Amino acid sequence: GCGVKLQRCLISAHMKEGMEAHLSLLAQEVPSLQSQIKQQADQIQQQADQIQQQGNQITMLLSKNNCQPPLEFTMSKFEEHKRNNDAWDSPPFYSHIGGYKMYLRVYANGVNNVKNSVVLVAMLVGGEFDDHLEWPMRAQLSVRVGKSLDPKSVVNMHCKNEVSKPSEDTPLAFGYFPHQLCEIVVMNDSLVLCIVEVTLMKKNEA
Repeated sequence: GCGVKLQRCLISAHMKEGMEAHLSLLAQEVPSLQSQIKQQADQIQQQADQIQQQGNQITMLLSKNNCQPPLEFTMSKFEEHKRNNDAWDSPPFYSHIGGYKMYLRVYANGVNNVKNSVVLVAMLVGGEFDDHLEWPMRAQLSVRVGKSLDPKSVVNMHCKNEVSKPSEDTPLAFGYFPHQLCEIVVMNDSLVLCIVEVTLMKKNEA
């Protein structure tokens, strides 16, 4: 009888000591676990902050660069550009949000074999999103000249060939209108140009 009672006491004492030892180890591990959880939470928050910052930078970048059509630019001193046979370049813009970067080049007195006309050339340039875009690419642009909403004042600029990712300013699409139209669309020696739309073309489209 006594032996059994003593054994039970020993077992009970052992269990109590074991439980205390386990609780002591657990108590020692809790701060370490809490530290790991806090570290992981800080890393997640840091990643979220970086994503937010990148999003803000993209938004600011697109806003700074006039983002996407429709866009309106004004070419001043039109007659001077015409007399000097030189070109005027618009500020850069994007085909769409996160898209291809380009600008509009205007020859007030024509260029090459196109005479007695105003020639428009869409120039493709290296952009911030090029690594995520499809290359080669083709596009067409619709540009309204002047303030008139007359469909005749819209110049459709066509792209004949596919264009690879540019390492320098590269002609993309061309269009022109006759000098006779300048009497209507050029006001106060200024030509207003509105980029109405940039249409990206699929490879099988002519």
